[in-house]
Amino acid sequence: MATFRKRPGPRGATVWQAQIIRRGHERQYKTFDTKATAEAWARQIEGEMDRGVFVSRAEAEATTLREA
Repeated sequence: MATFRKRPGPRGATVWQAQIIRRGHERQYKTFDTKATAEAWARQIEGEMDRGVFVSRAEAEATTLREA
């Protein structure tokens, strides 16, 4: 099950951090501008984990164009 935290963001804006912890998978964290988008992302990732098709995108999302 995912948890959501309201956090201070850049320039005083509020952001939402989604966190998914599942046995057998790495912890997944991602930050969003709205709670609705955080919830949608969490539902998608948890669904993939349930179906056994989840592949972590953390490294791909952290790679810059320069590094590629």
